[in-house]
Amino acid sequence: MDNVIKTTQKPLQLWLEKIFRTINSHIKVIRLEVFMTYLLFFILSLLLVSIYNKSDLHLTLNKYHTGFFDWFFKYSTHLGDGAMFGVLVVIFFFINKRMSLVFGIGGILTLLVTHFFKKIMFKGIPRPAEFLGVENLHIIDGVKMAFWNSFPSGHTMTAFVIFTILCIYFRRCVSQYLWITLAMIAGLSRVYLSQHFLLDIFVGSILGIVIAFISMSLFFPERKRVH
Repeated sequence: MDNVIKTTQKPLQLWLEKIFRTINSHIKVIRLEVFMTYLLFFILSLLLVSIYNKSDLHLTLNKYHTGFFDWFFKYSTHLGDGAMFGVLVVIFFFINKRMSLVFGIGGILTLLVTHFFKKIMFKGIPRPAEFLGVENLHIIDGVKMAFWNSFPSGHTMTAFVIFTILCIYFRRCVSQYLWITLAMIAGLSRVYLSQHFLLDIFVGSILGIVIAFISMSLFFPERKRVH
């Protein structure tokens, strides 16, 4: 009996070790400055959500707004639309078919994880507009407000899945600065528009990065670091 267990454990152990090696090889193609940029975002967000309650923090952040940022975040938030997966699947079908599959799987995993958290585990969690009241927030004309299922931010998750995959694909490339910037802009737009609390986008970014590395590792073996 023990021999049977050991026999079944060994292939599983080897498979897990291979997955971890693959993920580690993908991590190594991320430029140090890009990693540090997200680390700064991670630490700052963690400190803020740990020190302040989400309502006080959101009301404080919501006080800072300008006409330019109203316009900017109103449109940049679409970087986290789920339709982005479909666009990239089509584009990369003509460039790199395996990457087309990566974005397809990334989209499916994002949909499943988002549904699990929003509709099962944390169903009915109020968003800022419901929790704080629309009358107490700076609301931008033309932005349709959502009121429920706040945690985590699906837009942020989508943006970080997409742009982390692009960071891995364009390994050690200066374009990685653009991808991490776009991911954070999409996430921050959700707070600026009062569609989510900071905690929602913080967790959404982490889940998005995890999904991106898993999606990439399923179709690409270990990649050597480019100097």
